Amino acid sequence: MGTLYMVRHGQASFGEENYDRLSPIGQEQSRILAAHFLETGMKPDALYSGDMQRHKDTAQAMIDLYRQRDVLLPPIRIETAFNEYSSREIVQAYLADRAEANSSRAVDFKELTRDRKAFQRLFEKIVLDWVRGAFAKPGIATWESFRGRVAEGLKKIIAQNGRGRSILLFTSGGPISATLQLCLGLSDENTLRTAWQIANGSVTRFLYNGERLTLAGFNAIDHLALRKEPALVTYR
Repeated sequence: MGTLYMVRHGQASFGEENYDRLSPIGQEQSRILAAHFLETGMKPDALYSGDMQRHKDTAQAMIDLYRQRDVLLPPIRIETAFNEYSSREIVQAYLADRAEANSSRAVDFKELTRDRKAFQRLFEKIVLDWVRGAFAKPGIATWESFRGRVAEGLKKIIAQNGRGRSILLFTSGGPISATLQLCLGLSDENTLRTAWQIANGSVTRFLYNGERLTLAGFNAIDHLALRKEPALVTYR
């Protein structure tokens, strides 16, 4: 059996113009995770990342620390199959449709993010509608097509490495939850609700044999919790 570790990136910059970069907390989460991997002897046979900046920067914290300690890592390979779905585009399209239907001005996305709790409630409603297929828009990928993209990415990296290998992949909550759905047969809605429980900087572990996946560990954050700083455990 091989092992696939899927890491959710450190906290991104919520509410900022450039969301796709780590916040100061996200940077600290990434450094803590890197130290945890080093201390526990993590030496993957293959190292992958999605192509989003927050993925690559979370991975870079590990690469930098291992280099400082003269520990060799395989070269990192970028796979766009493990990029997150575009929640911003989904929300903006929904708001534009609602504004058009009510003959009103579309609400600005950045304006919405100023109230985190209100944004989260609206975000959950919109994305649940998207996953259920109740809200579709030309040019915006469906959940089904997103999940298919992740499935193809998984087949590719497993085929590249073969059995008995250790694969470490830096990605987002969406691809991790899509992998859980493929593995556990969850409904679309339950998959999305599970995705909202995946913490920044967490590790989810799968065993694989050929293309078959088995869940072996979900959403591990002991490396963060042991710091006894509640602010280090984040979900957005």
